[in-house]
Amino acid sequence: MTKRSRRSLLQLAGVGLAALALPARARAEDGGTLADLAGAATSTGPGGGAAATSTSAGVESALDAGQRTAAPDAGAVAAEPLDAGATAPAEEQPRPSLFAGAPEPDDPLELLYSRRLSFDEGQPLVTVRVLEGRDSASLRALGPLQAWARSADGKPEPVFKAPPAKAAKATPRPAPKPLPAKGKLGKPAPKSAAANKVAHAPKPPGAPSGPAGKWRVELKEGQPGVGASWVELEQVRYADKEGREAARALWESRGVRVRLATVGDVYGIAGHVVDTRRWSLLAEGDATVEGADAQARALGDKWGIRPQIHRELASRPQGLLQLIDPKGKVAAEGHGAIELRCPQGLAVEQVEFGMGYAFHAFERRVYPGRLFACVDAEGKLALVAALPMERLVKGVVPSEIFARAHPEALKAQAVTARGEVLAKVGARHLGDPYLLCAEQHCQVYKGLSAELASTDRAVDATRGQALFAQARGAEPRRLVDSVYSAVCGGYTEDNDVVWGGPADPSLRGRPDFPLDSPALAPFRDGIGDALVSRFVNQNPIPSYCSLSGFAPKDKVRWKRSFSEAEVGVLCAALGIGDVQAMTVEGRGVSGRARALRLEGTKGVTRVLGELNIRKQFKMLPSGMFVVEREGGRWSFTGGGWGHGSGMCQTGAIGRALRGATYRQILGWYYSGASPDRVY
Repeated sequence: MTKRSRRSLLQLAGVGLAALALPARARAEDGGTLADLAGAATSTGPGGGAAATSTSAGVESALDAGQRTAAPDAGAVAAEPLDAGATAPAEEQPRPSLFAGAPEPDDPLELLYSRRLSFDEGQPLVTVRVLEGRDSASLRALGPLQAWARSADGKPEPVFKAPPAKAAKATPRPAPKPLPAKGKLGKPAPKSAAANKVAHAPKPPGAPSGPAGKWRVELKEGQPGVGASWVELEQVRYADKEGREAARALWESRGVRVRLATVGDVYGIAGHVVDTRRWSLLAEGDATVEGADAQARALGDKWGIRPQIHRELASRPQGLLQLIDPKGKVAAEGHGAIELRCPQGLAVEQVEFGMGYAFHAFERRVYPGRLFACVDAEGKLALVAALPMERLVKGVVPSEIFARAHPEALKAQAVTARGEVLAKVGARHLGDPYLLCAEQHCQVYKGLSAELASTDRAVDATRGQALFAQARGAEPRRLVDSVYSAVCGGYTEDNDVVWGGPADPSLRGRPDFPLDSPALAPFRDGIGDALVSRFVNQNPIPSYCSLSGFAPKDKVRWKRSFSEAEVGVLCAALGIGDVQAMTVEGRGVSGRARALRLEGTKGVTRVLGELNIRKQFKMLPSGMFVVEREGGRWSFTGGGWGHGSGMCQTGAIGRALRGATYRQILGWYYSGASPDRVY
């Protein structure tokens, strides 16, 4: 049993289980990044919904009390744990740093369940979900297949055995021809005897392998992990203790008892600080999966939120897996895991993508080199890809931005994507046998089929670079939360307006149009409440996202209209009767709404948070809008697509087309930040 499992069992026995949580799915529900434009699946935090987690408190009654206030060379990576002056909360014991040491090399489950990064050829190795929740999975090896099955005692055993060596027959060797004299006929001098021995030494045989073709993995026995499940109400940035207490008071005023946990970690790499810690507010419950599911539905219906279920495993899931060869015979059985390798690639059938989106579907995807078949948290079959960081980013970038975009914009996307991976390690999917998923919740990854020459060049040109900014005083430079969205509509937004929590000096809202434009001069210093109507009615607008030629016109400026009856249906769960008035209360520097006050025939309520407001009305493209009542209809007129914080992806393209380098692009969208190489 691992140290982590032993600690969890002790907590279950009486100390209290320290719940680990996944960040809220703001990205997946935000609805707007270039990945969605470029093939019905894209975006990141991107994604339409930033990588940052949502901290909105949902819907709040006007009568409720306690309202919330508003690098070294490759192969020489050095990483050391840092405490960054912060102490672990009293509710839990401190967990080891992500970089405290590499996972155990022998047992594949140590790699799959480790919350630390291991390194492969001088770069981080990242595990990414391919599929889960299955009883079987079909795949095709595009070349000879190597495989190792995990034994009952955790040792990987090769599936294919080398054939017994045949005794070589002694054959007479012809006498060597005399060598020409040095320099004769202009030929080079002959190699030395030692050099000839090395040059002609037989190559070591490759690992034994099975045939290319169609293989299948089946789950013969599966048992879910044992642990506790909780409803996560929201997350708050770790530094925002005041916001944490305000959020706790708000939920307890609603009759929901709250327990606190932390997710993420703080660690150092190549002289930089990566801090992924957040406070997770969890609703007290009976700790069962069934109880948490029921509680989540009840809280979601009552308060208009979409809470996540978070679980910490006290013991890992178990199961027996079988590898079936192309002839239908069982080639091997693995206890909990089977590792598959094929340098030419492994094609997996029926990979699910777009969960929660209109483009939800299944498709065949090809993955480079290395897959693990294992047992997921529910006791079902999962496939997990193990990817070197640079290979992962080569698949992410074309899934998140148009591959035909300007090279400097592609480089900017590569840097932000790499930083997003680093920021999420250890903070998401803590109960799963992988570090990241391949969806908008983390970052979209489609495998080898997504890789293209143009984006590969951008990744290679920025190898090992992530975005960092100077912290206070002599503290090391800190990783920037390099969130991004598809179309800002002409002005980006402050992070605290979008997600709450403390202001991030690198995520300040800024104008995203040529500053010498006379028509837009009134908006250079901000939009706010006073100018938002004029700004969203500037159509067309010469913003960089519009000038890029990549942003659809109906995303730069848009209009949504609902009948009174439709609004009544959409707001029925709020319990205020027929809606009589809507008023935006508080706006950010870009004019994006902080809260929406709704007055009805039976009462008054507020929808808090940019994302919650958008979801309340069939996912409005952004929070930059004005709302009016016109002839029995409610009309929302707005600009932009996505949360609008951080880099505007189409704006980055527009800037690159006008001569900006990727460093200049990143320096504009992330104030005071610049790319640094960390490996």
